[in-house]
Amino acid sequence: MRHEHFIKQHMLNIRAGIKVDPSVPTETTYHKPTVPPRYTPVLPSRGNRKPSVKSPFNWRGSQPSLDGDRTMHFESSIELKAGRIFRADRNFVELREQWPTVKYQGADGEIHKHTFDFWLRLKCGKRKLVAAKPTDIVVSSGLLEILRRIHRGGIAGYADTISLVTEAFANAAANANAEWILLSRRNRNEDEYRAALEFVTGMSGPMRFWDMLTVTPLIAYRRTAIWNLIDEGVLKPVEPGRITDASLLVKASQ
Repeated sequence: MRHEHFIKQHMLNIRAGIKVDPSVPTETTYHKPTVPPRYTPVLPSRGNRKPSVKSPFNWRGSQPSLDGDRTMHFESSIELKAGRIFRADRNFVELREQWPTVKYQGADGEIHKHTFDFWLRLKCGKRKLVAAKPTDIVVSSGLLEILRRIHRGGIAGYADTISLVTEAFANAAANANAEWILLSRRNRNEDEYRAALEFVTGMSGPMRFWDMLTVTPLIAYRRTAIWNLIDEGVLKPVEPGRITDASLLVKASQ
C-alpha cells in the first residue's frame, strides 16, 4: 500500500470507529485451508489467439482459468477485471477466453472475422459471447455494428446471446470484491466457516463487517470465513459497491 493510501485508510478507519492494531505481531499468521492447495503443470490456453506480450497502450498478461488448470490471456485491464469477476461468480460454470472466432459479412460485402474476448456457460445451460472493450473504443471501432452483424448472421453454433462489457461492469469495486472472493475460496477452512455461519445465524438486521471480525481471536481467519459466506450468498452487502470493513452486511434472506 502506498504511503498516502495508508494514511487515507487510517483516517477512514478512525472516522468509522474501526480500531486497527498497528503493532507488528510476534508470530506470522498463515492461511490454513481445509483442502491443501495443489500445484500441477499449467495447461495452455484454449483461446484462438494469444495477444502480444507487450503493448504501449493496453495491459498484457494472463490469469488462471475458471477451473485453475489453464492459463487465460488478456490484453486490457477490462479483460483482466472481467475475467476475474466471471471467475468469482458462481452462476458461471465454464469460461473460455479469446474464443470463438466468428465470420460475418461486413458493410463492404466482404467476409470478416471477429474473435470474442470471452465465452461463458451458465448453470442453466445458456451460453454467452462477450466482447470486453472500453466505452470510447466501442464507439470508435464500430464494435456495436460488428456485433449486430454477427447476431443477424446467427450464433446458434456457439451461444445463445451476445453481451458487451465495459468499465461500467469491470470496475475497481467489482474487481476488488472478486479478488477477495477468489482468495477466500482458495483458503477456505471448514471449522472457521461453520463458526462464522453459526455467528451470523442469529443476526436479525444489518451488521458491520468489522464487528463480525472482532469477536474472534484471529481476525484473518474470520475475515476469510465471512467472505466465504458472501461467496455462497449467505451474506450480502446492504449497498452495492466495494465491500470494506465499514460495509453493512445482512443475511441474504432478509
